[in-house]
Amino acid sequence: MRFWTTVLGLARKKMIGPPVAVVAIGLALAAYFLVPSRYVSTASMVLTVPATGGTLETGPQRRPGLTNPLLQFNDALRTTAGILILSTNTPDVAAELGVTEDGPTVLTVNDGRTNPDLLGISTNGPFVYVEVESTSPAVVREVMRKARLRIRVELAERQKALGAPVSTHIAILDVMPASVPRLVVTDRLLGAASGGLVGVVAGLGVAYGVQRLRAARRAGEPDPPETPEPVTEPAPEPVAGPVAEPVAGPVAGPVIGPTSGPVAEPGRENGAGPRNGARPPAGDPPASPLTADDDDTGPIPAIEREGDQLDSTT
Repeated sequence: MRFWTTVLGLARKKMIGPPVAVVAIGLALAAYFLVPSRYVSTASMVLTVPATGGTLETGPQRRPGLTNPLLQFNDALRTTAGILILSTNTPDVAAELGVTEDGPTVLTVNDGRTNPDLLGISTNGPFVYVEVESTSPAVVREVMRKARLRIRVELAERQKALGAPVSTHIAILDVMPASVPRLVVTDRLLGAASGGLVGVVAGLGVAYGVQRLRAARRAGEPDPPETPEPVTEPAPEPVAGPVAEPVAGPVAGPVIGPTSGPVAEPGRENGAGPRNGARPPAGDPPASPLTADDDDTGPIPAIEREGDQLDSTT
């Protein structure tokens, strides 16, 4: 099913269907004119019983005497017609009439079974049907004349060989005289049909083969590398409500959140602990005033002056 679908698809293409049709028509016309013309002529003959009934009466009292042996068979005339047909269809007789084996001329002698007009009545009558076909009308006429004459001579010689009285001889009459050779176009039509069919099959076959080769080549080639598609980031959605504006300038000092527990104050210069008896957290060394930053040691001189005053008063 896939094959015929592919063929029909090729026939529908403009680059394949019309050229194949043109080639098929060209081959059909070429075959029609290249096949030689043939002509055919036909003739039908029938055997008849003599007026004396096939028996010669002798003596003064007209007693039955000699009889024709060919009329002693049951259905005698049909038997005699069969004898004539068989004797005429031999290769030797055909060669005498100018019909050679594998030649352009064909001779047919039968009881009328190949003639549609005699087909229905040939089983009831002693018919002899002659048909000649050749490429030349003159050859058809000549072979037809010789064939009819040969049948008559064959009938007369067989009756003489059997010793039949002349008055009891079977006669042969022309039911349909030899027709004028007519042109037969059957061979030309068959040649044209064959040429067109060959053109269609050959054209579609070549197109199908080319398509299969291309498909095989594409299947054997490596696939090209895939190029990644550019990723487009979605546009930011608008935020509902007011947008906080950024604060201009640096933030002064670190921002320290609320802490739980006592806050240790910076130590004094003389190494005293923190005020109010608070201890520094475990693991953290006490802050030294010598290594503190300027921001952390800012209030230290004031504290020292206050301590000096206290010491002096005491």
